[in-house]
Amino acid sequence: MRKQTAALLLSLLASTSVQSATLPVLEVKVEGLRWTKESFVLRELLLKPGEPFSEKKLKESVRNLLNTHLFYEVKPLVIRRKNGVIVVLKVKEKFPIVPLPRFRLKTDGSYRAGIEVRDYNLLGMGHKIFAGYLKWFRTDNESYRYYVYLNLYRIIENRFNLFGGATYSSEREDYIVNSKKKGEYKVKRREFLIGTHIYLDRQKINQLSLSLRPVFSNYSSILQDRKIYYGELSYTRNLSTDMVYYRVGSRLNLSASYPLPGVSDLSTGKFTVSYSNSVKYGKYRTRIYSGGFGTKVGYSGGGYQLQAPIPGYKSERKTGKRYLFGSFSIRRPIVDKSVYLKPTLIAGDAFRWMPDDLLVSAGVELTAFWAKLADGMIRFKLFRGLGKGAETKTSLRLTFRW
Repeated sequence: MRKQTAALLLSLLASTSVQSATLPVLEVKVEGLRWTKESFVLRELLLKPGEPFSEKKLKESVRNLLNTHLFYEVKPLVIRRKNGVIVVLKVKEKFPIVPLPRFRLKTDGSYRAGIEVRDYNLLGMGHKIFAGYLKWFRTDNESYRYYVYLNLYRIIENRFNLFGGATYSSEREDYIVNSKKKGEYKVKRREFLIGTHIYLDRQKINQLSLSLRPVFSNYSSILQDRKIYYGELSYTRNLSTDMVYYRVGSRLNLSASYPLPGVSDLSTGKFTVSYSNSVKYGKYRTRIYSGGFGTKVGYSGGGYQLQAPIPGYKSERKTGKRYLFGSFSIRRPIVDKSVYLKPTLIAGDAFRWMPDDLLVSAGVELTAFWAKLADGMIRFKLFRGLGKGAETKTSLRLTFRW
């Protein structure tokens, strides 16, 4: 008799669970908004009133909200009724407007200073606008840069971003031929950007970006002035989730850039592939694996090369027509949830045809941040190459953010 009663109870519970899982969503409530409009939050959700409730869609909806980088906490609450389900989202927002004093110091005594102001939530709809000024001091290669960038988030059919920007810069650059410095020149650039970013699915996993980037360069010597209209295309598969104190999941990006024929003074483009994966272990610790490859496409000329993202070496050591690199990092908290240490090992090569050398760089990053802010507070980086040509390029980078 007891076995029969237990079987009946299990049957009823299973039946109730199935019925509950197929109940419709009656209402979605959002609590805790200060700067963000409720319509923005509802647009990010995969659960709509009248549709069947799904735990999977609720989880994906929370991921969508976290990946906007506007919230440092999203807590879902499910209230079940006889005729349906009420979903309550309790959110805590990050401060959307962030002034960013910038400072970078090199061991040769030169330093870069500037200011950038960012609004991550323009009009409460997730639009972004950045503006800034940076300049190098105490160096023969003094340079400066002004820039502004605007991104209108999901402005068309809830799927298309529109973005654009403008940059004016003046700087000295090395003239590199076959990984050897042949001279230097001063260049003034005016660069513009206009494009669209497309989310191919509601989970925003598969993304496509199309843009036009005109660049007008005026050289003091060696090279002739250039007008180049880059057409750019990229595909991103983003399976990562911003967990505020850490990031988990993988991200793959394929990107191509090539001057439009007939209107550009150069026929040199590039193709790059990058991959990263952050794996959680422990409460707030992660292991981060990343790698990438880049190659020039078309006629490159002596002055147009790619730089491998391997810090701690002279520019000529990490410059070539192609590059290949991989890195491994461990990120862990050392003070509560606010200060993190991230030792990193990077290895790769910049080369003409095939890899012929190995550049190894070791470094550490120390970050202190406040979760309520859209950016961190202090970031300190130190990298050093471990091979030939690295002793003169030990660098120290210090960036303040609050």
